[in-house]
Amino acid sequence: MSPALSRDAELRLLGNLCRALVKRGHFVQMRDAIPGLTITRSGGTVRDVVAYVVLSRDKRHFSWWRVDNAHPLTDVDGAAEQISAFLAEPAPQQLSS
Repeated sequence: MSPALSRDAELRLLGNLCRALVKRGHFVQMRDAIPGLTITRSGGTVRDVVAYVVLSRDKRHFSWWRVDNAHPLTDVDGAAEQISAFLAEPAPQQLSS
């Protein structure tokens, strides 16, 4: 995949990942402003977001929480498994701004 990935292709990849995460029992929403996903706690609101998932700048990986959490776009199910494992860990510490 190259940085020339179209917005439609980005949305398709995120939609595929969204479906894979929902199948694993996560509460996921597509975001409009910046193509990405938010994962909330069950019945949660925007304040209960536990992860954001976007495409990396190089358009080769799904990326979440921090830049070092990444998985290749070519493996949607593997990304869903890795994100699920991340979510199963104790609550991640938010980085100070």
